[in-house]
Amino acid sequence: MLKGITAGVAALNLGRLRLEASARNTANLNTPGASRVRVLARETPQGGVVPQVDVPAAAPDLITESVEQVSASRQVSLLKKALQIQEEMVGMLLDLRA
Repeated sequence: MLKGITAGVAALNLGRLRLEASARNTANLNTPGASRVRVLARETPQGGVVPQVDVPAAAPDLITESVEQVSASRQVSLLKKALQIQEEMVGMLLDLRA
C-alpha cells in the first residue's frame, strides 16, 4: 500500500514538472533562440519513476504546448483522485484492524 502512495506522489510530481516545463515553453514562444524543454518519465532499476529533462531540437509551438498542458493537467487530476482513494482505503483497513 505504501509503495502505491509513494509511486502516486512521484507521478504527481512528474505531472507538476511537465506543467512547469510547458508553461516555460509557452512563455518563450516568441523568444528568439529559445529551445523547447520537456519532462519525461525515466524508470529506475528499483522499479520507480524519476523525471528526466529533455531538450529536443524542435522549437516550441503553441499546439504542442496546449496538448501537453491538457495532458499533464489531466494526469495530475487523476493521480490526485487515485491518492485520495488510496488514503480512504488505508483508513478503512486501519478501522478494520482496530
